[in-house]
Parts: sequence; structure tokens; C-alpha cells
Amino acid sequence: MRVATVDAPTAVAAKKDLTGLLPDCPATIWNAENIDIDNLPEVPETSPLVIDALELKEKIPSGQEKAYFAKQRESIMEQLQKHGAILFRNFDMMMDAEGFREFYESLQLNPCLDPIHTSGLREMVGKKDAVYEAVNKPSLAQHFVGLHNESTYVKTAMFGAFVCFKPASEGGGEFLIADGAKIINDMDKQVLRRLYDSKVRISVSNLDLNFIDAIPDDGLKESVKGGLQDLILSVVAPKFEMDLEMIYGADGSNPYRLQAVEHAQSPINTHPVTGQPVWFCNMHNHSRYLRDRRPCTVPEVGMTDVYKGDLGHIPAEDVEHVNEVCERNMVSVMMQKGDVVLLDNYRVLHGRKIFKGERNHAVTWFESCGEPLSRDGTQKDKPDDFMNNLINKTLV
Repeated sequence: MRVATVDAPTAVAAKKDLTGLLPDCPATIWNAENIDIDNLPEVPETSPLVIDALELKEKIPSGQEKAYFAKQRESIMEQLQKHGAILFRNFDMMMDAEGFREFYESLQLNPCLDPIHTSGLREMVGKKDAVYEAVNKPSLAQHFVGLHNESTYVKTAMFGAFVCFKPASEGGGEFLIADGAKIINDMDKQVLRRLYDSKVRISVSNLDLNFIDAIPDDGLKESVKGGLQDLILSVVAPKFEMDLEMIYGADGSNPYRLQAVEHAQSPINTHPVTGQPVWFCNMHNHSRYLRDRRPCTVPEVGMTDVYKGDLGHIPAEDVEHVNEVCERNMVSVMMQKGDVVLLDNYRVLHGRKIFKGERNHAVTWFESCGEPLSRDGTQKDKPDDFMNNLINKTLV
């Protein structure tokens, strides 16, 4: 058994408290025009690369893991660009939030807010170290989190690092990753072209306003519908920091269901550094067709869906094909305490299987590596914690 050690600098120097200082998640970098679907480049390296401390024990003297990461920083980031994700195993350093922060700072990764920070889906459990909870709540334990980039049409983190502080005590909770470059290479080109040409729109919530149907006067009924539509768009949507449109009955099931729908976006993007075309789409996680066919404990108000750019329904066979290709390229990782998966959020999608018992996984998102994009974390236009705090007080 390896004995946990603490680097000397950690013991004597207190880290700056990052509470309230994180910059907002940077804007999504889109370069999705004129992608040649028939001539996609090959993917020579895929995810994940495994770096095991036990195999490196002769190279890392006791207590020198921080120095190892700092020395190997450039090599590690080059490997991340090639593979899309790296699994670090059997390191002593990342057993707690403080050591995890030592890890990411050694790689000169610059933390930022989650792109959906105000949604409340992930509580920031370690504010001083910029650590978010990674969907550990018992109420969501039996909810399968499908593959997705941590992204909206508006915001996308450049990198993410997931850490295991405690695996699920009664099993499950495997971390899932899939290479977006491999996914589009394996897709049927006709299906891929249909989705690329039509684009996609993602619905992020449902609000059933069935009381409107009881209004006897048709003119008043339409006035109330329009008024509520405008009110919710102006008051609620800004809290989610997303480019949303409020639409009644987009799913065709209820004319009084008001849905918050993102604007049309390409399901394929090119990597902002390498230019590699990638599947950059949350369909595997957000499609209602798929959610209805696997474990899901999200209430109706939080159910998502994916439509064509014109709000038409995507054929079931196309959704099934996307699901089959995603699952074929899915790598399941049973993380142990101290394990970290560092991923390129533009290239690699992630998710989580259902679990039982108690589980403590966490994640930090990064705007950049090396020189930070934002030098002042106190900028006035970054989102607040209102929705995040409110929702996490009600979910357990």
C-alpha cells in the first residue's frame, strides 16, 4: 500500500480562497461551416490515455507528485490534445480537494464557472478550491447521465477534470467518456448529413400551464399565453445564462406546455485548436426518446428533448443510430479514490452510470491552460449563485 504524502510547499503555504473569484465560463467557439462529411480525417489516437503512478514509481520519489506534474506539464497537455482524455490512476496527491487543486494548478489549468453554473444541477461544494459536485445526490442516483459536452450554444469550458473522492459504496456510478471525433467517423454518413444539414435545437425544460385552457375567452386566453411567455423569458431565462426561446407545445404533447428551447446549432463542430471535426452535441443525454428508454428520475419540468432546427421531430431510427454509435465508442471507467480524468471538453463527451449508496465525485472546469483568458475574476457580468443555491437546498 502506498502511503499518502504531502509536498512541503503545501504544508506551509495556504492557498488563496477562490470563492467568488472565478471568471465566467468562456464563450463557445463555433467553426461548424462547410465540414466535408464524406472525407473526415482519421483518428489515430483516441481516449483515454492511462497514466498509472504505480508504473511510474521509479520516476516519482515519495512526496514529489506535484513536482512530477509540473515537470511533465507540457508533455501531459500534448498527450491530452492527441487523445482527448487522460486517466490518472494511483496517485496520492488527489485524495482530497486541496490535493486535487495542487494537481490542476501544477498543470497551469485556469478554473472557471460551469457553463450552466446558475442552473443548480451541480452544487459548488468546494468553493475555495473551485470544486463542483458531480451529480452524487441520492435523488439522482438512479438517473443515467448520457454522453454530453459541458456546453451550451453560448458557453463551453475548454477542459474539465473529474476526480473521485469516494466511489459508490454499493456499486455502480462508472464514469463514461467517448471520443467525439470517433463518433462522427463511425456514423452512417447519410444520418450524419441529415442531422448536420437540419441542425438541432435542445429543449431544456418544460412548464405545463394547463390552467390557461380553463380561460373561457379566447382573446384573453391568447393574451395570458403571450404574457406568460414574455414574463418567463425575461425573468427566468437570464438566470440560466442560455440563448433560449420560450415556445408552446414544441413536443406536440400539450399545447399549454411552455418549453425553453435553445436556438439552432450544428451537431458537429471543429476543435478550436486542432481543427478536428467532432460530434459536439448533447443528443445522447438530452433526447427524450432515449431518456424514456433508460433509468431517469428527472421530474417533468426538467425533462429535455432534441429537435431539428425547424423544431421538427428527429426520426426515431436516426436517434437510435446516434445512440448505438455513442455506446459503441463509450469507455466505462470505474474510478477509485484519487483517480482523475482530465478531458478536452471540445473533443470528448462524458456521462455517468446509475449507482447505489453514497458517492463523492467532483469536477472543476477550466477556461484555458497557461495564460488565463480572464485576469479579473470579479467581472460584473458573470452569473450569480441564486438558482444554484436555491435548487441545491431542495435536492438531496
